[in-house]
Amino acid sequence: MKKDLIGKILNVDLSARQVRAVELEEMVIYDYLGGLGLGVKILYDEVGPNVGALSPDNVIIIAPGLLSGTSAPTNGRAQIVTKSPLTGILGTGNFGGFWGPRLKLAGFEALVIRDKSDMPVYLWVDDGAAELRSAEHLWGKDTWETTDILRGELGNDVSVLSIGQAGENLVKFACPVIDYYHAPGRSHAGCVMGSKKLKAIAVRGTKKIAIADPERFSEAVKEAIGRIIIHPERKERKESKFGIMKKIGALVRAGVISCKNFQTTSLSPDNELLNLPEAVLPHLAMGKFCYHCPMGYGCDLVANVKTGSYAGLRLGGINCYISYWGGYSGIKSFPASWKCKELCQRYGMDQGGPIPFAMELFQKGILTKEDLDGLELTWGNEKAIFELIRKIAFREGIGDILAEGSARAAKKIGRGAEDSAMVVKGMEMFGKDPRTAPLVNTLGVMTCLRGADENLSTSSIPFSYPAWAKKAGWSTTDYLKWLIDYIDMPDNVKKEIFGEDPSTSILDPHELDGKAFLAKWFGDLVALCNSIGLCVIATNFWPVMGPSHYAKLYNAYTGHQTTAQEIMKVGERIVNLMKVYAIRCGISRQDDVLPARFYREPLTDGPFKGTLLQTDRLNRLLIEYYEKRGWNTETGVPTRGKLVELKLIDVADELSKLGLLGMSD
Repeated sequence: MKKDLIGKILNVDLSARQVRAVELEEMVIYDYLGGLGLGVKILYDEVGPNVGALSPDNVIIIAPGLLSGTSAPTNGRAQIVTKSPLTGILGTGNFGGFWGPRLKLAGFEALVIRDKSDMPVYLWVDDGAAELRSAEHLWGKDTWETTDILRGELGNDVSVLSIGQAGENLVKFACPVIDYYHAPGRSHAGCVMGSKKLKAIAVRGTKKIAIADPERFSEAVKEAIGRIIIHPERKERKESKFGIMKKIGALVRAGVISCKNFQTTSLSPDNELLNLPEAVLPHLAMGKFCYHCPMGYGCDLVANVKTGSYAGLRLGGINCYISYWGGYSGIKSFPASWKCKELCQRYGMDQGGPIPFAMELFQKGILTKEDLDGLELTWGNEKAIFELIRKIAFREGIGDILAEGSARAAKKIGRGAEDSAMVVKGMEMFGKDPRTAPLVNTLGVMTCLRGADENLSTSSIPFSYPAWAKKAGWSTTDYLKWLIDYIDMPDNVKKEIFGEDPSTSILDPHELDGKAFLAKWFGDLVALCNSIGLCVIATNFWPVMGPSHYAKLYNAYTGHQTTAQEIMKVGERIVNLMKVYAIRCGISRQDDVLPARFYREPLTDGPFKGTLLQTDRLNRLLIEYYEKRGWNTETGVPTRGKLVELKLIDVADELSKLGLLGMSD
């Protein structure tokens, strides 16, 4: 690969106030691409198991994907990677918009932020030049105010990644916010930035990105965009003008979406979630949300509230987690739910935090009004929820305890609070109720290497034949035949998932057959997607783009030739390195489990009344998943053979020294 095709790494030493650009080795690009892969590789090499997340020795890596800033579709994605102060393991989050492409257009593959400053600073990156500046005038401001101030000082063509008061006050689940509406949630990097006194990173990039074979790259881009545009579900979303809201509405009515901290899947009859998508229509507008995205009517939907108590509220990306506040906390109106999201974005912290946990404790009498500084924390009490969000951001009263996350807060509160902490590997669950969700999604939550969600693996897998196929009059057999022919997957993988004689049982969300390998395949694919820098939303049609499309784009961009099978190995390598990082931090097979509630407490109402998870079925699925991954079925540790196959020999040697690889491995 030619030198001018690879950007540099920008090393930022906050203690010494030094910023230095260094070359990036070609083999790192070949083996890890960029984005998630590059971030995980650097974190693994530099931050060992004995480094505390808030220690100066922890680092923050922010890396656009390999193809970010090019004409590839949906290439606006970037990844932030650090050691999480909430979980003590991998903290990583993906975000879109324009910040990532601008950093790539400024000439950098990644920023690596080290040590800590003794005073608030921000980093200014301007077309290859970079410097640290005082952020004294920004400290104490929320993320939107910080963005306004820096754009006023530096120009409107600047993207700003910043922390708010939650990050400054070391809320464990604080996250940075980018250009008002984007956030690498579940990364907890806002807390790490706060500990380092790094308030913001502003970026301008206008350079042209060099491409090894522009003509072939243009052809690959056209093919990829074509796959997105002609897909029936994308067409349906565009025609409906509601994005995924119609689908979310159907899931809510079907009893799949979790409510009241996973106690139920039923909502009060006047909750606007039950009237999706029509309930949002009076508030809808459009916005330009992400760099070079041809999706349309997806994340680009904007809430523009013109009447009522929340008139004047304008919020981008409302399709994302639209069911959270209405379901988990019982808020009945969309404007009130959007206000919760706005507050979280301004203060700079995850939406998926401990508030539903605290509300359940209030419901059970474990927390009282006196414990909550007078708050009546009943389900749907929006004013009390707004105030609790503020208290957490500023660590006031009960907010100081909840700022540690549900798992730590439960231990401090005691009195049975642990039973209400819906966490996996120390992080709050976020998504479908496992008792009603498709098995493949539940497996994704159990095995997620940052804890408690499926966004790094199985969230983009549909679990039945879709509404558009039903509307077109297709039978499940017709759809399955189309799907197997359409999906970009090697024939041997198709046989592994769908079988020699494909049956529509694969479309049954609660059928075991094929699901373990499906989870493995998509986990590798999502890691690949997050490293090459494209959006997983474009892959959630089983998927629109797969490894042959990624390989074509990669080959033309770099001039280095690879195959679909080889590039999937990159995704698998990244997943295995993430797995070993978690193991090195103390995670074991015993952590690949869901909270006891789902095995002990059947749903008491709704379409799935009486449903419980079956331990034996999940164990069988987990063992099969380990087998498909080449991991020891008793410990969950990757075998030496698998690590050697993935060119992770040094990693295997380290596991051996730690006594984590058995002789049979």
